[in-house]
Amino acid sequence: MNSLHVGRITRRALLSAAAANVLLLVAPSRPVAAPGLDLATFLQLSEKLTARRNLPPDVARRYLQSILDRARPHEQGEKWLAGEGQASLDSRIVADWYSGQTMTSGGMICVDYAGALLWEAIGFARPRGVPDTEAGRWALAPL
Repeated sequence: MNSLHVGRITRRALLSAAAANVLLLVAPSRPVAAPGLDLATFLQLSEKLTARRNLPPDVARRYLQSILDRARPHEQGEKWLAGEGQASLDSRIVADWYSGQTMTSGGMICVDYAGALLWEAIGFARPRGVPDTEAGRWALAPL
């Protein structure tokens, strides 16, 4: 009889794949334009896109600055008004909040590792190095 061996996936592998997929699937491959985007508007848009309330303004400021620093002036104007830039901006905002990372001109940086929305979304894991509520919980199999 032929036996099929199914390997177990570790939590680390699952989290790594989830984080990579968030960044690869929704992060735009080119910078986005964001004319007239201020912190209050950015927070409103972020709350709408992530369906989360009370996002931290200090983290939002870092994500917004990253977006504005990478915006190309020639991409503003007609393309933005036609809505082509909005989809890229929306994807970028979601990717930043869920991964806790953002792209800068110097490469990817971690902005809020422990506060990334990914941890809440997957539910069964916590950021590595952050104490959990019950000792040894990491050793239990996911539900």
